[in-house]
Amino acid sequence: MRNVYPGGISCIVPKCEWLLKLGVGPAYDRVGTRDSIMIRVPDHTTTAHLCEFTGPLAITSANPSGEADSTHHDMVINRLGHKIDGVLCDGESNELVASTVVNCLKIDEGTISILREGCVPALKVRQIFERVKSNML
Repeated sequence: MRNVYPGGISCIVPKCEWLLKLGVGPAYDRVGTRDSIMIRVPDHTTTAHLCEFTGPLAITSANPSGEADSTHHDMVINRLGHKIDGVLCDGESNELVASTVVNCLKIDEGTISILREGCVPALKVRQIFERVKSNML
């Protein structure tokens, strides 16, 4: 994860004690699935600054299930404005494509899988993974 954050990669990893140490508390059972959670550290100054005050944020994608990704705050407001209290916005986003989602649940077995190719090309993700893997051997 040190090799991809901050940036446009979301990693699905196992849930375990490390998550409790982040201060998730009672939300542990409400985030992710029973066994996994998706982690992303965005390369966005305002979000990083907010996290300095709040700690990690448990959030969902800003789009209704099955619909195209929301890549602009206007899209979020139009789709979900009636269900949410607010949107964190700091001007235009440089991310016009959603994050690349990488399943890391079998990383200890030496394998990952790309579930969604997004703003970071799958080839680049695989190159990073192979480089890190070779450095660990």
